Amino acid sequence: MINKQKRGRIVMKKSVLAGFFVILVLLSLSSVFGATYTINQQIIDIKINTQGNAIITEEFNLFFPTERDKINFRESSTTLGSDLEKWKQYNPQFSPSIGLNNIINGKISYTEGAENILTINYTLSDSLMALGKETTMMSEYQLKANYWNKFYQSGIWIIPDKTEIRIDLPPGADIKDNVEPAAIITTLGSRKSITWQGYKSANRITLNYVLWKKVTPVVDLNSITSYLFKTTEGLVLIFIAAIIFFAILWKRKTIIKKLEDFVETNSKIEEE
Repeated sequence: MINKQKRGRIVMKKSVLAGFFVILVLLSLSSVFGATYTINQQIIDIKINTQGNAIITEEFNLFFPTERDKINFRESSTTLGSDLEKWKQYNPQFSPSIGLNNIINGKISYTEGAENILTINYTLSDSLMALGKETTMMSEYQLKANYWNKFYQSGIWIIPDKTEIRIDLPPGADIKDNVEPAAIITTLGSRKSITWQGYKSANRITLNYVLWKKVTPVVDLNSITSYLFKTTEGLVLIFIAAIIFFAILWKRKTIIKKLEDFVETNSKIEEE
């Protein structure tokens, strides 16, 4: 009975030692092949053109607790290259936030320095803004909420903590209605920008603006020029105008004299 108890204790000790050894091995492998880091900030910069299409840049500001972690991440970035899918598998956070399945021209890069920045650049296969009412003077656009599903949680839209989203509207755009979640609106020249800085939440995500069109001149100079120089009627008009012009030049002294006499005569009448 005592021997069985001793053997049991020995087996237990061996199991504990084996488990401890496995943990040490895993920690060792992690220090070699993995990297410990935190995301200090995520900045999403969106530039919208006059057609409602967007160019999007996302930056992740990374912090590494040790130099070894920084080296490990550098080596991982070299292995992963610019493949978005590989980076997504490495860390799901390192994937485009806007548009989801509509991403095109996507690329990712890592820049190490005073600030360690992982950057994602991409465009969308469709416009980010939906065209609404349109007239000869203006066009209305509204944000496509379904392109922001990554920020939709449990029935509300959330801009997470340490996340900043900046949207530059096209030149001349005027914001219509309230922006939700509440945003900071700035103006630089003819461009307006909105900024969402987390943590923010709202029951909906909205951004509507009006883009005023350039008024087309009523007089079409090209059409007039073509009419005057490329049609028989136009050439006749030019000929008649030339005759009148030269006649005025020829008789200018007589005309000027008559005008002077007229002015002088009327001036005398007023004096009387």
